[in-house]
Parts: sequence; C-alpha cells; structure tokens
Amino acid sequence: MTAPVTDLRAQPGSVAVPNTHDPFEETQLLYGERVRLVNTQDGWAFVEAIEQPEFNHTNAWQGYPGWVPQDVLQPIHGLAQPNAVITTKWAAVWQDSQGTTPWLQLPMGTKIAVSSTQGVLWRLQLIDGTVAWISPADAQLVRRLKRLSESGRRQAILRAAEQSLGDPYFWGGRSPFVGSTEFGVTGVDCSGLVNLAYRTVGIDVPRDAHEQYLRANTIAKPQPADLVFLSEPDNPKKIVHVMLYVGDGWIIEGPGTGLVVRRIEITERLGRPIEQLKPGDQLNDQTLFFGSYLP
Repeated sequence: MTAPVTDLRAQPGSVAVPNTHDPFEETQLLYGERVRLVNTQDGWAFVEAIEQPEFNHTNAWQGYPGWVPQDVLQPIHGLAQPNAVITTKWAAVWQDSQGTTPWLQLPMGTKIAVSSTQGVLWRLQLIDGTVAWISPADAQLVRRLKRLSESGRRQAILRAAEQSLGDPYFWGGRSPFVGSTEFGVTGVDCSGLVNLAYRTVGIDVPRDAHEQYLRANTIAKPQPADLVFLSEPDNPKKIVHVMLYVGDGWIIEGPGTGLVVRRIEITERLGRPIEQLKPGDQLNDQTLFFGSYLP
C-alpha cells in the first residue's frame, strides 16, 4: 500500500462513510502492508490482505478479501524487509536528516524498514526506495521488542490502546483517528483496536474478533493486555466483540457505532466484578470467554 491508510471495500467504487455502520467497509490497510492481487476491474483491484488473516468469508483461513483503488498498489520485489514498527498514533516522516522538511505521516502499526539508527533521526527506506527519516520516539525496532519482558510487552500494548481513548468508533476501522479528512475516514472498531495495539509490540493477531478468539490461547482469568470476548446473542460459537483487559477490574474497548473508545470498569460493563466471571458465563444472552496471545 502506498497510502498511509487505504479502505478495503466489499464493492469496487464505494467510499467509506463516517459515523455510521458502513456495510461495505471491510477493514483498512496501512502503508507498506502486503496484499495478494487477485484481479482488477475499472481501476480497482481485488486483493487478499495477507497480513490480516480471517476465516469468516469462506470458512477457511485466508487474507482479508476486498477491493482497493488500483493506484495504491506497488510490487514488493526488491523492497527492504521491515524491521521496525510505528508505536505512536501518527509519526512524521521527514525528507532530511535534520527534520526540517516534512514528507508524510504514517499511522500506528505501520511496519517500516530502518537502515540506520545513528544520529538524532533514524534513516528509513520507503516502499518506492526513497530515503527518509523518522524520530526514534515514534518507532521501535523489532529486535528490541523481542527483548521486552512479559510485563513490559503487556504494558506497551495497553499504552498503544490508550492512545485511542476518546476517539470515535469506526466500523471496519483499523487506523488511529485524526480529525481531518486528509487520510479519509479514520478510527478503530473493537478488533481493529486490538490488532493495532498488538502490532506495536511485534505481535500479529487476526483482524476480527471471532478470528482473534479462534487463534488465542484459552485462559481462565485475564492478565493485563489479555482479551475478553463476547459472543453473538444466543450463539456462543460466534464471537462478535473483543475488549482489552487493563487489570484491576478495568477494560478498554471500542464499544460500537456512535460511541468512542473508552476505559470502563468491567463491573459496569458486564454487571459483575472480574473475580466473579469465568469462561462460558452467560451475560445478557451473550457468552463470555477469555483469551491470550502472551505467555
């Protein structure tokens, strides 16, 4: 992807709509994110977003399918492999090593190829081969993320999620919210929030709540940054909502269209304190589960 954020649409030619449950918004792709091209039609490309595994469309694991404008695609041959990830909400990319000439903005979760960490700014290679610079305060090297302690990794996930607190929920959204329309419609839904927060520590999880549940390790009680799942009403086999457990009885969630990302006590949200909840509990016809991607 050559744009900072690209909408993956269920139909070619459609445009994302803010502040509504847009049925054609499948997900969003970040700058440099890899896709598999399936076919093209009238300036649109049907792709599989291979960095966002999902199961629901065909009852088989595949990259998230949908349509993007054809002009945002670029062959990946010869591109440097990403070795770092953006960890702040939006990061400035500069044309010069002094940071005086702005170039573009990249969103949280974007994977980048850093070629040098010497100097005040890190040098990186953009996907067209151009050299640019970025502040080390906005990114983390993957090799350093791998050395994080378990506690450090959990806290980093929560810090990433907290950057979206108060931002409008956006169905199908998987990008940090920005008030202008420069990047189109931005924001996260419940699983998009989880997906981005985990990418900031080098952990790739599926795109949607149901698939996040399928690939998570089942646990009896959550620790900070573990996941709290709710099923479809009267259908415990279909997960439709995911929340991040903060600890001490609090969660972070993208609650739904018309609302904002929030931090809320689990007692207020689910009607019981965390100590009284266990996997399989029925809460207003929904079934509760806990899952983890961390040791």
